[in-house]
This record gives sequence, structure tokens and C-alpha cells, in this order.
Amino acid sequence: MRPLVVMGLRTLANLDAKETMYEQIDRNEIRATGRFAGDHLETIASGGFALGILSSHSVARIERVIDHLGWSHLFRSDHLISSDPLVRKDASNWEGWRREYQARGLSLHTVVDIGETLIRNLAGSSAFDEIDKYYITDDASVRIEGATRITALDRTLAYRQASRSSQDR
Repeated sequence: MRPLVVMGLRTLANLDAKETMYEQIDRNEIRATGRFAGDHLETIASGGFALGILSSHSVARIERVIDHLGWSHLFRSDHLISSDPLVRKDASNWEGWRREYQARGLSLHTVVDIGETLIRNLAGSSAFDEIDKYYITDDASVRIEGATRITALDRTLAYRQASRSSQDR
């Protein structure tokens, strides 16, 4: 099984409000920007990890944004899952998505999110103790037990492992 680093679409990209973003996609005028350095994503992907998105947006919209960012080669279509917006934050639903990823040959390794609720819920569930959990916030006072605040992907264990793997080749 290939280890998977998964995040939401809004974690991957700085996006306008949903309605505005959908209009941009429909007009082929997407204004999204990447939240992470492309070389960090490249390092993770070339170091043996798969990259995935679990988002409330349709897979077609996820693919359009990823393509706009120039990262289509890093995110395979079968690594993208669309969910209902409200259920995405519930840890019990992530157990089903973990099984879905496993059926696709992927082992959930890392979850990165800009939403504190999702990460807090995963950190509070013993079913996800072995999963690395990271949250992104500018508020340094926010603390989530069982998760790590980061500002970039090079602060993740997956990135460090992928970097070592790349150097060993």
C-alpha cells in the first residue's frame, strides 16, 4: 500500500467563496493560488507518497482547480474523493473514506487541513492515532492535542521521509 497525504481543496489552494469559484470554473477564469510550495508537493510525491484530496466539491471541480494550479501530475483522479460538506468534518465518516482509499491501494498516512474542527475531531478519535494530523492557521495560540500546527508542507513527517527517500536514490 502506498502511503497517502490527503487534504481538502481549500487546504491545497486559496479559493474565493464557493459561488464565485464555481462561476470562475464555468468561465474558465480560475483565480485560485496554491497554498503550498510546488516543490514541497513534488518532493512528497516523488518520495513514495501519494497525494489526495477529500473535498465537498465535485471531483470534476477539484480536477479543474488542480489543473489550474499546474499540479495535475501529482494528484491522480482515483486519489480524489467528493463528500457532503457537513460530513467531511466527522471522524466516523473518515473511517469509511480510509477504507475507500485502502481499496484503491492507498494507506492513509497524513491529513492536512485549514479547518481546526476536522483535525480536532480526528485527533480526538483513537481510530486515527497512527495518522499524522496537521493544521494550518495563522493563529499561533491555537493548540490541538494530537496534531501539529504547520505553515508549510516541509514541516510534515511525510515531507521529511520523502526527502530522505529521494536522497537515498
